[in-house]
Amino acid sequence: MTLYPWLVPIYQQLTHTFLQGRGHHALLFKTEVGLGTEQLISQFADWLLCQMPQGEKPCHQCKSCLLRQSGNHPDFHLLAPQESKEILIDQVRELNQQLQTFAQQGGNIVVYIQGADKLNEASSNALLKTLEEPHEGVYFLLEAPIQDAILPTIQSRCQTYLITAPKVDSAMQWLAEVCPNTSFETRQIALNICHQRPLICKSFLENDRLPVRKAFLQTFWQFLKTRDVFLLYSAFDKERLFEQLEWLESFFTDSLKAKMGIQHGWINTDLGNAIPIFSQRFHAPLLLEGHRIVQQTQRDLREINAVNQELMLLDGITKLVMTLFG
Repeated sequence: MTLYPWLVPIYQQLTHTFLQGRGHHALLFKTEVGLGTEQLISQFADWLLCQMPQGEKPCHQCKSCLLRQSGNHPDFHLLAPQESKEILIDQVRELNQQLQTFAQQGGNIVVYIQGADKLNEASSNALLKTLEEPHEGVYFLLEAPIQDAILPTIQSRCQTYLITAPKVDSAMQWLAEVCPNTSFETRQIALNICHQRPLICKSFLENDRLPVRKAFLQTFWQFLKTRDVFLLYSAFDKERLFEQLEWLESFFTDSLKAKMGIQHGWINTDLGNAIPIFSQRFHAPLLLEGHRIVQQTQRDLREINAVNQELMLLDGITKLVMTLFG
């Protein structure tokens, strides 16, 4: 597995720290989405479990490496949110029970906790004692979105790494290699729209999403004229709600910047004519409230369990109409 280039320095820092005997037993990776952080954690787990590491790389040949490649390593444990969107206390109790035994391969034990922000209070408390008093050779690798809070009792027992978007030049160079049939200008526009996240931008370009975004925002423009809630609602693709809501959020963000006379740092650099027109139609407090409603709709869709997504989306659009047009 070849690491994405923007993750290589972090991986090297991790392995160097451990090779110097200064490795922490619990690492928390606070990450933006679309950066491949799961690949970084997986490769570092490979290295920790390898019986004959070659410097900063796993050997890929020992029994432990072969078990990892087959997805059946008995000393690698994955903890992830269930359908309830939470990591439940029963999951943690089962993990704690498994950690009472010695490593079956005679080496380290690695626990990968995906979505560590989804640990509720009960499951966090169940995990806490294990984090406080770990057995030798047991390592916890926790992953969580950079914007979401982790319970202080958990975070305080971890060494935290922040994984943020790479520099634009680095991302553009990588995109030119993986999407060679796109123009420089198209890659630049797409990278801005995708908030400098290379993997999301790659998917955006490969699936030719620029025309789709244009059509969606044209429908939003018609919605502003007609105030027809169902017109905008029908433009949403239920499989891509978050992407489309992100387009709306960035449109409001740029409109607020235009309202304040800020001409740099726009996300939608290809909409230089439409955004000033939109910003002139509404006072800044209304634009700010519209932005907040879009963000809240995203948050509700992501966090609230067992609720009809279509109704939540419809509620958000209705609030947008009431806010903008009173």
